[in-house]
Amino acid sequence: MRALETCLYVDDLDRAETFYSGVLGLSLHGKVAGRHLFYRLEGSMLLLFDPAASAQPGDVPPHAGRPGGHACLGIAREETDAWQARLEERGLSVTRYAWGSRGESLYFHDPAGNVLELAPASIWGL
Repeated sequence: MRALETCLYVDDLDRAETFYSGVLGLSLHGKVAGRHLFYRLEGSMLLLFDPAASAQPGDVPPHAGRPGGHACLGIAREETDAWQARLEERGLSVTRYAWGSRGESLYFHDPAGNVLELAPASIWGL
């Protein structure tokens, strides 16, 4: 079994799209204005929902939640320095954490306050 999708909640979808598409360079798969953004990752999906709109009944079951979640996106170990530079150039505060010989994680916040992490799979021994 593996994670097929990860869902985070954002209070401003336009800001979220600018951040996830522009800063992180993710590929937008689909969106419904005022409700959600869907991003295609390698082998999974990242779903960003507006908490108020997604709690309402509609074509799909309601997705109720609020900003303040966490997601870790995988990067190649050798890309850690470049990603840290890219994030800091865009004004983000980045915390770097070493997991011993397994690699390092970069922690930062998206505009809604979700904690994002970029890390190689080796931090989990994968």
